[in-house]
Amino acid sequence: MSNSPTHKLNSPSAIVVANALRERVLNGEYRDQSWLPTERELAEEFGVSRTIVRRAIEELERQNLVVRSPRCRPVVKRPSFTSVSPENRRLTLGLWIWPSATFPGAAAILRGIYRTLDANRYRLIVESPVDTDWCSVVNGEAQFLERITRDNDVAGVLLWYLGGEANLPVLQRVRSAGIPLVFLDRLPPEGFPADYVGVDNRHAAYQLVRHLISRGHRIIAHITNVDNASTVHERLQGYMDALREADMPFRPELVLTETASPEGGYRDVHEALADQLLRLPEVPTAVFCVNDVLALRLVDALKNRGKHVPEDVAVAGFDGLERWLPGTPFLTTANQPFERIGEWAARLLLRRMESGDKAPYRQVMLEAPISIHASTRHPRREAENPSHVRRDNP
Repeated sequence: MSNSPTHKLNSPSAIVVANALRERVLNGEYRDQSWLPTERELAEEFGVSRTIVRRAIEELERQNLVVRSPRCRPVVKRPSFTSVSPENRRLTLGLWIWPSATFPGAAAILRGIYRTLDANRYRLIVESPVDTDWCSVVNGEAQFLERITRDNDVAGVLLWYLGGEANLPVLQRVRSAGIPLVFLDRLPPEGFPADYVGVDNRHAAYQLVRHLISRGHRIIAHITNVDNASTVHERLQGYMDALREADMPFRPELVLTETASPEGGYRDVHEALADQLLRLPEVPTAVFCVNDVLALRLVDALKNRGKHVPEDVAVAGFDGLERWLPGTPFLTTANQPFERIGEWAARLLLRRMESGDKAPYRQVMLEAPISIHASTRHPRREAENPSHVRRDNP
């Protein structure tokens, strides 16, 4: 039997519900030998279907946290701990994750973390931004870190860092409080050495743009965003690397910036980006987007203007989010190994908690292999120009 709290779970919603119920059982909110709330009550509370709730309860049964009998509500089976000494008490860890625990990539990171942590020794507090405008997001992260410094129960923190230099002072306060920090997906800000796990964004972006070049594209745009994270800059560098290798000039006018926000309207922003692309003196035949969400919205905006993808404009993204969507993936992308990121982040944190400041900081860089799908394939053009066809690490 697996000790992972998300064994055989595929739905991000089921993962979130299972993790929440598991925490309630382990912290005593659901008393031993008491009934769980009904499926209907849990479905209403979490805003999911009863099927999702049922999958979550099946996961609790696999972890020996509930007992199910035919035609009866599940009964809580709280694990018994033989000792309550400080050596055996459960330690609390904090996780700040973006944009929320229900986002497919974030849910996969959670799977990796829970797979690595021993549930009998560690509990995890998960927080995400409540508001969506960027200033509120950065401020929310600062408040999370401030709470961590005042919480004597927190033994370590996993951080999907968003705050750049703005939150550097509060990071210093967390370190001064003796709380270990591990950064995931994004490098720590300059001047703040720390353990980190992420992917080789620059190389993966280079591979994606090289793939577009191999398809015969010579006017390739890049759409980035306002996030000042290392990942964003590294993907731009990979784009420039591929152009340089192909002796293609870097043209600043081909780098556009997404400024989407709920206040301005996501749809309006991506429609405007499509207009910008199509109004350029030389219309790009291919676009590399900084992430999949942006890429998929751009595809819709281009289609609204009568453009065909990839026949008129090929589009590539980054993240591999369609792995969690029904149907055949459409978007050419780089697949981030989110679960492995979570596993490595948890390992690094446990190592840091054990070694303190004695061990050197580690940076773990994972590969993000690219997958070629229909958004960049042009069968007719490739049949006419077979020399342009090359599959790069599909």
